[in-house]
Parts: sequence; structure tokens; C-alpha cells
Amino acid sequence: MAPGFEFFAKAVYWALTIYMWMTLIAVVLTWVAPDPRNPLVSFLNRATAPLWIFADRMLPRRLQAFSAYAALLLIMFLIEFLPGTIRVAGAFFGGGIPVEGVPVAVAGFFLRGLAVVLYNLLFFIVLALVVWFVLTLVNPAVNNPIVRVVYMLVDPVITPLQRLLPRTKMDFSPLIAAAALYLVLHFGVGAILDVSQEMIHASSAPVRLPVQRL
Repeated sequence: MAPGFEFFAKAVYWALTIYMWMTLIAVVLTWVAPDPRNPLVSFLNRATAPLWIFADRMLPRRLQAFSAYAALLLIMFLIEFLPGTIRVAGAFFGGGIPVEGVPVAVAGFFLRGLAVVLYNLLFFIVLALVVWFVLTLVNPAVNNPIVRVVYMLVDPVITPLQRLLPRTKMDFSPLIAAAALYLVLHFGVGAILDVSQEMIHASSAPVRLPVQRL
């Protein structure tokens, strides 16, 4: 690998990882309504707001409540994609891979980042479906903000199932949807990761950054 590329890749990896945790902390702080004049709170808000706002603008209106999570998913994608691409460039300039192997390796890291995003997104939806099933057992107040947010997320998934399933006293559609998505998460995302690894190794590019999961 050409000198300096490995150091640059590690620097980008750790910078993005730190930024991801800063964003997560900023999200958690919004739950407790901190003093915006606090220096730490002010710094976190200024640092994380641009990506959060970008995600908010990209999402449909009904999903804008999840803009913070979308921003975290974008960072996780970049954690996988950017350092890997930098390593590919270093391997190319260092004579480690031929020119025709560069797009294959870059595409492999892109698929790897996509797999990480899909894994975390599907896991989040599965968790929301399980939470919704539990909530339906206790008949929560529909005006509760947490209940509204969870329903907003799971409604597009469970509504088609509710039309197909026979009506019973207990709605099992969230559990059925969760089981189906878990299978997709386990087998589908696993297959994408396997393909990405094959593409990266086939190009003779140095690899493996740990899969980031939230």
C-alpha cells in the first residue's frame, strides 16, 4: 500500500466513529431537554445539526421523526465505505491491485456499507414491531408521543398483513412481520456481506473493517 493511505483510512474511520457517537449523544440529550446554553450541548448541536437537517430534508414528511436515526445510518455507511475506498486507492498506487480491480473493490465496500445499513434498519424495525405487539396487549393511549412514533414506523409493515390474516382477538401481524424481517436480516443481509467480501478479496485489496452495529 502506498505510504500514508493506511494512516488516512484509520483517521477517517475513527473520525466518523467519534462523530457517530456525538450524534447519538445529541439525540439522547434531546430526550431530557438540556439547557441549550450549556457549552457541551451547544457544541454537540452545532456539530451534528448539518447531517441531521440533511437527513430530515431527504426523508418523506411522515418519516421525518426518524431523521436522527437516518443520520446515524448514513454515518455507519460512511464508516464502512470511505476507509475501505481509501485503502483501495492506497493498494492501487502501491501496486497491490490492477486498475481493473479498483471499481470491483470499491463496489464491494459499497455493498458492505449497504449491508450494514440494512442490518441496522431491519433490526430497528424488528424491535419496533415487537414493542408494538407488547403495546397492543396493554391498550396504550393513542395520544402518547412514543406510541404514535412506533405506530408510524410499523404501520406500513403490518397493515398489508392485517388485510391477509384472519381477524382474531389478538393481532399477531407484528410478530409475523418481525419473524419475516428477521429472516431477511439473517439470510439476505448475510448474502450481501458474503458477496461484498468476495468482491473485495477478488480484487486483492486489503480489507476488513469491523461491521458497525447500533
